[in-house]
Amino acid sequence: MPSTRSRVAIIASLVWAALLFWQSSSSDAGSLLSFLPAGSDKVAHFGAYAVLGALLTVATTKPALGWALAVAYGVTDEIHQALVPGRFASVGDLVADALGAMAGAGLVVYLVRRSQRTNLE
Repeated sequence: MPSTRSRVAIIASLVWAALLFWQSSSSDAGSLLSFLPAGSDKVAHFGAYAVLGALLTVATTKPALGWALAVAYGVTDEIHQALVPGRFASVGDLVADALGAMAGAGLVVYLVRRSQRTNLE
């Protein structure tokens, strides 16, 4: 049975994924991100998927699985964008998603290890 932390992280992951889906459904550059300068969408992708990678890592307690699930969602997100008028799929976006998910999963690993070291001292 998942811990309370894992259950909360699962729910937060689903909510975050829904927000990403909503953003991808916009026919412009993304309604929340339309104010950003051109080319900064890769930073937004990185940040958004860092959050997803972190949440999925907490939810699964396995960094590689959390990263893989986030990247798989990134693939489906790019396919979804290809079906939205005015949007297109981008390998560059997927790379930013994968790197962000890796950073998020890595941050969780770092914080857990740091917490464990602090508790031992």
